Amino acid sequence: MMRESWEYVKRFFPLVLLVQHLKHNRLGLFYWFLLVGIVTDILGKGFGLSYLFLSPEYHENVSFYSFFILGFAIGGFTMAFHTYSYTKLASNFPFLAMVNKPFLKFCVNNSLLPIGFVLILFIKVARFQYLEEFASTAQILIYLLGLVLGMALFIVASVLFFFRKNKNVYELNHMSATVSSRRLRWLKIQNGRNYKSKGQSELLYFYFGRGLRVMQCRSTKHYQPALLQRVFAQNRISTSVFEVTTVLTFLLLGFLGGSRWLDIPAASSIVLLFTIILMLFNSLFSWLKWYTVPLIIAVFLFVNWLSMNTKLVQFQTEAIGMDYSVRSSYSFDNIEREMSDSVKVKRDLQAYIRVLDNWKKNTGEEKPLLVIVNTSGGGSRSAAWVYYVLSQMDAETGYDFTENTALITGASGGMVGASYYRALYMKYQNGVIPSTCDERFYQEITTDLLNRMSFTASTNDIFVRYKTGYKNGEEYHYTRAIAFEEDMNENTGFVFDKPFGELAEAEKSGKVPVMLFTPSVVNDGRRMIFSTLGTRFLNGQSQLDGMTSMYENIDARAILGDKQVDNVKYSSVLRMTATFPLVLPMTTLPTTPEIKVMDAGTRDNFGTKMTVEWLSALEDWISKETSGVVIVKIRDTKKVFNNDRTREFSFFNKFYEPFGNMFSNFPRTQDFDQDELLNAYGKRVPFPLKIVSFNLREERSERISLSWHLTKRERNMVRQAWQKRANAQSLEVLKGLLGNKNNKF
Repeated sequence: MMRESWEYVKRFFPLVLLVQHLKHNRLGLFYWFLLVGIVTDILGKGFGLSYLFLSPEYHENVSFYSFFILGFAIGGFTMAFHTYSYTKLASNFPFLAMVNKPFLKFCVNNSLLPIGFVLILFIKVARFQYLEEFASTAQILIYLLGLVLGMALFIVASVLFFFRKNKNVYELNHMSATVSSRRLRWLKIQNGRNYKSKGQSELLYFYFGRGLRVMQCRSTKHYQPALLQRVFAQNRISTSVFEVTTVLTFLLLGFLGGSRWLDIPAASSIVLLFTIILMLFNSLFSWLKWYTVPLIIAVFLFVNWLSMNTKLVQFQTEAIGMDYSVRSSYSFDNIEREMSDSVKVKRDLQAYIRVLDNWKKNTGEEKPLLVIVNTSGGGSRSAAWVYYVLSQMDAETGYDFTENTALITGASGGMVGASYYRALYMKYQNGVIPSTCDERFYQEITTDLLNRMSFTASTNDIFVRYKTGYKNGEEYHYTRAIAFEEDMNENTGFVFDKPFGELAEAEKSGKVPVMLFTPSVVNDGRRMIFSTLGTRFLNGQSQLDGMTSMYENIDARAILGDKQVDNVKYSSVLRMTATFPLVLPMTTLPTTPEIKVMDAGTRDNFGTKMTVEWLSALEDWISKETSGVVIVKIRDTKKVFNNDRTREFSFFNKFYEPFGNMFSNFPRTQDFDQDELLNAYGKRVPFPLKIVSFNLREERSERISLSWHLTKRERNMVRQAWQKRANAQSLEVLKGLLGNKNNKF
């Protein structure tokens, strides 16, 4: 009995296909395991990738439609997996040529992996929506219904439209299944190639047939191989047409990118990307077979050669507003000449001191407390946290906090949140809005920025950047960077949709804090400072060892020119500062040779180094004209988590941790270095200096995604963090300092 059961299992076609995937279709398996890893939080937990699948948003709402779109995308990937698997594996099982609708039967029996993934997704969605989003049972059922209907629509439409004429060996040769096998045995097919079954035709498999009944296949040993091959050849054509049509449709949708109705859930874009890759690979494999991989490698090497020796495939992502027909020299000689020019350095310093004089006058105090805000990177969670902290501190101090703030600097999402709050503060000053603390402002800064960007990346950026657009009369490549800017501008009421130079008047008058944006230069590791003011005096040219300075901080105005910096879009400056690796493309600046910039956090994720440089350059004025300095650090993560424990290594950790250490300890290493820098500077500073911190996450278990998308639960967690005891204590300290008119720390 056991032996018979084992024989049945060994010949059960769905399980046989699973084994065949392990042997011959590892690419298809890889994508399913990748999706399962994302949904179950094995992969991308810190970035909140699972939330994109468990709580997809379409037009800022989790709804039947958002799950329907996700289901439609999963249905597309499922069909891509089936067509790829059919091309790779079907020829190993010649009995498929005899069954009715061979491709459809193969799909049914090849569905263990898709069904397994969908079941896991169902369980995770239901659990997440019930426990985390507090959705009702009826809502959860509606979401799951949308997921099922979306999948069903794509799968059914694909089968009906492309594969309804899929024929078996009898239909293809206009014969009945009852025709004598002897007649078929001797049937000759002209110009047919030999079909190789690799010895698999000896086994008679059990498969799901009509009505999902388990049936046993018949032997095919007596059929002409060329006859059976005709069945698979016609299916190869059908699958190729289906795949090419689907990919072209997706690319056409990418050409329409930027339309609000195409801001599909980011999870759908991830699945869409997998689908396109799998379909393109299968289309090549259908015709080239084992030459596919060598051809792809050769094409990549050729494209790389073209990029190094020609201008044909050198895709660039521009900063909107800059003139790329005018190129500036980015050589060390030019950097040294511009940044060490004592006349220009002195001119910039004096101009900046005049701004500080105006700031002091606006405070109305003889020796005001000077506040510096440092913001940390961290995507939407940092943007939301920085906005919320700034708004609440002004609400608690009657706007004394922002009036006393002279400088804001930092990285990534934190600078987005600070910029948004400063824009609202300017509206408040001009009487446009009654308060900066309205609930709608918090909703705007936490609105999704990932959907449109992900869709553009999947359909346009990854392969060929074929779409262009015009901004201010200049032509630009439409990439996920532009999509990000469009979303950010729409979400925030277009407060960043202006030339950067328009901020100069407000900053020079001292009515609003000066902001320093410091994206990192990828080519050489320097910082490029974007400011409405000249900043040559922040050139970091300490020469204690008597050697020539490396000029770590580069004034963008000194290298690119005032016109370029004044004309660049404010949103582009923010984007350059917040270019997290791979999520957003590096921005090319108009220099010779071309340089690329990315996230400021790669050099200084908290703004500390720039702050110390600023204090050091202006310490004479600060010591004479102020009562002291308070550095307010608004961090998305506490330096050391409460009750944190040192990690212990497992056996496998010993293999990859030497490399993983460089990434996992990167923020902590910056903290160590910057604490050391502040301590050293604090010992010699000629004025009182105090640091006050506000932390979003204090426990490792407090999970808020490092992403440009926040769930409703995460948005609530950001606001609730303001009520934490440590943050309440920091607020009281800050209020005491701001309310101390006796100028004593």
